[in-house]
Parts: sequence; structure tokens; C-alpha cells
Amino acid sequence: MTTTISTNPADRGAREDAIRQQKNGVDLVDVHSLHKSGTMFLYKFFKQLSERQSYQFLSANNSPPEYYDAASLQQQIDQVEGSSTTTVCRAPIRSFELDQFALNEREFELASHKRIFHLRDPRDMLVSEYYSFGWTHPTEQQKGLESRRQEIQQMSVDEYVVTQAEVCTWPVDQKYAPLANYEFDLEHELVVTYEQMVTSFYKWCYAILNFLDVKHAAWLTAKLAWKYRNEFKVAGESLKHKRRIKPGDHRDKLDPKSISILNERFETILKRFGYLS
Repeated sequence: MTTTISTNPADRGAREDAIRQQKNGVDLVDVHSLHKSGTMFLYKFFKQLSERQSYQFLSANNSPPEYYDAASLQQQIDQVEGSSTTTVCRAPIRSFELDQFALNEREFELASHKRIFHLRDPRDMLVSEYYSFGWTHPTEQQKGLESRRQEIQQMSVDEYVVTQAEVCTWPVDQKYAPLANYEFDLEHELVVTYEQMVTSFYKWCYAILNFLDVKHAAWLTAKLAWKYRNEFKVAGESLKHKRRIKPGDHRDKLDPKSISILNERFETILKRFGYLS
């Protein structure tokens, strides 16, 4: 059998890239979400999954905090010696501004780059934010939080969510804006939701493990479902960090006029991701 070697520069460049990736390929997993979407659980879940799967885990919630820039990623890669391929997981990235976390794929020789998008109904996010910033979130670590808490406590939940939706510096609809018309690459990108995580953890977990090509995904999902079986149980209303986990909290806490305002403001996102019934 005769093998023909292409002299086309583009073919040669592609072949060289493939060889380089085989020698030092990096599988990158990014987990994107927003505050008040269960991101502390995402941190715990992906940290433990990374330990189990021998991923390098990069997180702003680590101690000391790590950042999601190129230098921090390179530092994680450099820690792995004698490995032909390593997986680095960055989680949770509390932003959908993908360009801020883009990498030069030639520089990092990415063998693959997978993204997980973890979404939550923005109306419930604002209700959760009201109770969190107004009563339960620690204020000692950041200047100005105590005075902001006092301001929020003078507002009703309806006043707060409408104000945050309409006049705050970085409203939720702007945080979701990068996904409004985003074309998801279903081979390399997965969309999951907070709602599924708290009501059907097995399906949520299995979707992630299967997407990441984790061996024995069904067995591990069952094991993790048992491990976290009490994670999303809250007995009644509570002013704790996990105050109210049940999806649809905005329907119980807001008056119809406020819900109408939010529905109009978030219409694009609510329709696209199935949050408008």
C-alpha cells in the first residue's frame, strides 16, 4: 500500500497540530453559571469530581483563590509532570461572557474544550438575591455590604426585584445576554439547569458525567445521588443560605404586576430556555 504525503501547507499544519496535541494535549472543561444558581454546590461537586477523575481543578473558590486567566491555567498544566494528556476543570465561572475566558488554542494545545452551561430562572435568582443580600449573606468580607443590606431591608421583595431588573448597573438580562442568540455546539457544549439539579439530581448528574465521557457514568451517578441525597432538602421557609430550593419561588413571593414586569424584561431568555409556561 502506498501512502501519499500531502505537500499542501494547510494539511501539513493540521498534521503538525495533531502530532503536538497527541504529545501534550489539554482537555479543558469550563463550567459557566451565575450567582444565585447554586454555584457553591457546583464548586463542591466539580471539585470532588475532579479529585475522583484526576482532573486539575481551577477555581476562584479555592483557598487561596485562583483565577481563570491564561497564566493560572498554564500553572495548573505545569504541575502535571510525565502526563501526555491532562484535564483541567475551571468551575464555577460566574459569567456567560465567553470571550473573557477564551484561550489561544494553539498556545495551549487543547485536545478538546468542553463547556457546561448551568442556568436558572432569572426571576427566582432575583428573589433569592433579595433574601441573601438582605439577610443571610456575610457582610464582613467586603466594604459597603452592611450598608447595602440595610438598604435592602427597607425594601419589599417586589421593590427589590423590579429595581434590580430595570435600573441596576449590571442587570440579570445583561448577564444572560451572551446566550440570547448563542448557537450551542452540542458536541462540545451542554446546557443543564438549576431546576433539574434540585428536582432530578440523577438526570442532572448523569447528563454531566456522560457528556464528560466519565467511565461507568451510570454507576457513579447512582453513587453521587446517594452522597448528595440530602443536599437539596430544606424543611419549610428558612432565612439560611439554602433558604428555599424549590423552583418557582417568584410565583409565591411576588405580586402579579412584578412578575409581569420581569416576564417582559427577561422574555428572550425565558422563552429560549423554556421558563415561560
